[in-house]
Amino acid sequence: MIDKLKEMNNKLILINKDDEIELRKQHLIREILNKKDVFLNIKIEYAYSILRDLKIEEENIEKVYLKLIDG
Repeated sequence: MIDKLKEMNNKLILINKDDEIELRKQHLIREILNKKDVFLNIKIEYAYSILRDLKIEEENIEKVYLKLIDG
């Protein structure tokens, strides 16, 4: 699941190459996603925010989050 999020992040970086603010946000998310067990070590609110920034549909956020923390 984390690999899929990294792919989505890479696509968003390419799509937003001309939007400096969004590009910075996606680069920060890339750094966060590269940390080991990141979703186990951050508050749920932050995790949901990252998933929203990765354009996960609102109705799927909880399901994706649970998959991420379940391993």
